[in-house]
Amino acid sequence: SPRIVNVSSISQSDGGGELDFDNLQQEKGPYNAYHSYGLSKLCSVCFTYDLADRLKDEGITVNCLDPGTVNTKMLLAGWGQCGIPVNSADNEFYLATDKSVSEVTGKYFVSRRESCSCAITYDVDARKKLWEVLEKQTGIKY
Repeated sequence: SPRIVNVSSISQSDGGGELDFDNLQQEKGPYNAYHSYGLSKLCSVCFTYDLADRLKDEGITVNCLDPGTVNTKMLLAGWGQCGIPVNSADNEFYLATDKSVSEVTGKYFVSRRESCSCAITYDVDARKKLWEVLEKQTGIKY
């Protein structure tokens, strides 16, 4: 069956684990690149869970994951070798193809295991509100 895999990050907790709906794009400040990255990954998890709920009767699974720290050129240039080799970074492939997760939907994975995400990602009302904000921002309704 079809699978959607969204890439999030363990950094989803670095934004404080909160959704400030009046400042999602941090246009009101204060802007912090690290916080913004974490917030975007937090929103990605919320979006994944909500999409999984919306598609559960369609036979499409939707999950997200932290890909792990991968020794990309950017990582090597900024921090040196501190992650896994690029050729070992296959968590996305696993989640998209492995039979053991073919029926799993609406979950967050770290190192090929189901894991807990920030508490706000389990708040159905917060996810619904985020979905509405995203529809308004994009002009697309689903």
